[in-house]
Amino acid sequence: MNILKASLFHRIVRWGLGIHGSVHIIEFGINLYERAWMSACFTLLAGLLMISGALIDSQHHDKPMQHTK
Repeated sequence: MNILKASLFHRIVRWGLGIHGSVHIIEFGINLYERAWMSACFTLLAGLLMISGALIDSQHHDKPMQHTK
C-alpha cells in the first residue's frame, strides 16, 4: 500500500491543513488588533491557502477515481 494514496493519510492532511489555516485566521485577527498590517496580510493569505487546500482535497476525493492504462 502506497501511503500517499491511503485514505487515512489524506484525511489527516486535510484536517491538519484546515486546523492550521484556522489558527492563521485567528492570528490574522490578532494582527489587526495590534495594527500589524503586513503580518495581517501574510497570515490571511497563508490561512486562506491552507483552508482552500483542505477544501480542494476534500472535493477531489469525493469523486470516484478512474484508473487509465
